[in-house]
Amino acid sequence: MNRKINILVFAFCCLSFNVFAQDTTKKQKVEITSAFKPVLKNAVKINFNATPPAPDDAKPNLSYNIPIQNIFFTLQPVALKPLALQIDSAGQAHNSNYIKIGYGNFNTPLADAGFTIGDGKKTNVNIFASHLSQKGDLRLQKFSNTNLGLHVNHLINKVELYGKAGYQQQSYFLYGTDTSTINKPEDSLKRPYQTYSIRAGLRNAFVNTFGLTYNPDLNIQVFNDRRASETNAALELPVEIRAGGGFLASLRANADLTRFKPTGKEQYTNNVYFINPSVTFKNPKLRLRAGIRPTWDNGTLYVLPDVLFDFPTKDGKAVVIAGWVGHVRKNTYQYLASQNPWINQPLSQFNTRITEVFGGVKGSLASSFNYRLQVGFIEMIDAPLFVNNQKPVSVFSIRKEGKLQAVHLQAELGYVLTDQFNASAKLDVYNFTGQETEADAWYFIPTQLTAALRWQPIKKLMVKTDLFAWQGPAFLKDNAGNTGKLPSVFDLNAGLEFRAAKNISVWTQFNNIFNNTYQRWQNYPQLGFQFLGGIKLTFDQNL
Repeated sequence: MNRKINILVFAFCCLSFNVFAQDTTKKQKVEITSAFKPVLKNAVKINFNATPPAPDDAKPNLSYNIPIQNIFFTLQPVALKPLALQIDSAGQAHNSNYIKIGYGNFNTPLADAGFTIGDGKKTNVNIFASHLSQKGDLRLQKFSNTNLGLHVNHLINKVELYGKAGYQQQSYFLYGTDTSTINKPEDSLKRPYQTYSIRAGLRNAFVNTFGLTYNPDLNIQVFNDRRASETNAALELPVEIRAGGGFLASLRANADLTRFKPTGKEQYTNNVYFINPSVTFKNPKLRLRAGIRPTWDNGTLYVLPDVLFDFPTKDGKAVVIAGWVGHVRKNTYQYLASQNPWINQPLSQFNTRITEVFGGVKGSLASSFNYRLQVGFIEMIDAPLFVNNQKPVSVFSIRKEGKLQAVHLQAELGYVLTDQFNASAKLDVYNFTGQETEADAWYFIPTQLTAALRWQPIKKLMVKTDLFAWQGPAFLKDNAGNTGKLPSVFDLNAGLEFRAAKNISVWTQFNNIFNNTYQRWQNYPQLGFQFLGGIKLTFDQNL
């Protein structure tokens, strides 16, 4: 047994010797086989401590070049005229076309219509027509006013072309208290006024690359009273250039030509020319316009000022304003008749040179109130004053006041609450300090207050009120120098418009609510309380 074990041990030793006794002449190699698994080393993270930059207190100098918007406003303010009833504008029609008709006391028919043709973007055509007439209790106390108008706007390659044509027929009568006209026929006491007008021009709807804007405009009006004829033509050429850095250079050139042919007299001309170069500088802290207006009044040269200054306060809620401006107002037959329709034909014409120095403040209170308060000194050279003729006293003539000076106070206040409520008021006060020719400023209103309110309490109802109040002016009674003063006036008007259906509204208008038969001109009492009512149709239709 032991022998067998010894033999096995000997054999195992021999085998082990063969394993370890390898050939050392061969190169040794080590081969390792394993699956590759790449692993990224954890990155070192940087911890940032947030530090906001210091605030910038410098105010940016922003300059806006706002192009002319493609919106066509065709509403024009209606002047206050004796016996004339103001056409109710309560409620804004959102449709393109409307027809408004009504009737009231004093045999007052009213018709007003407007129609729109075009796409409202490149081409827009507006057609207007209106008529109003009244008849009072006094003999020949009646009035009529008829208007026709056509407005056209067309946009071609960023240039807007516009044109207007119109016709107006007004009829007045010499109904004033005058025994010398009682038995005269009606036609001899009639004052009919006709006006034919045409206007055309063009303007760039967008500021071009040179910062240039322009708007040449030609306005021609032919005015007559069936006995005399007057032609007024005005050509204006304004150009503005934005020079950068808040500077704006502008130049206006104007030629206003008048030819008048009185009854049985030789015709004469009244021509005024002016050029108005100016430079405007504007930044967030200042707005300054400096210019001059050399004016040739029938060959005589006057160099008039054109300086305006705006300085906002630090909080931006108010702006200090100041200015020194001047211009020449033409006293044409058409202008004088618009102020007083009971005048004689002027056998000659003279113009008024007006200069004013003023200062004041304007701004806003809270978010809805805005105001303007201004005081200045105004001087009018060759101002026209109205005086009653002695025979007949119901007709007025014109006298020339060589120099009329006054301290002028003007205050405005407005309140706007979205589109549902807005109110405004304006006060003008003239304190005359000097005259050269006449004893007083005949028929010149020294103090006047106008106010308006528009309120939409509910979506379908619009309420409006208008107030006209003024201090009675002085007038000359006779050639002996006796004077008088008309009573003060307080004229309150109100109106309602209710939308009964989608395109149908009913409206009422109350004028001279306190029934004051006041006189703006001596011997011509106004109508008392007036009531009108009617319907208004609005519709949107492609014609």
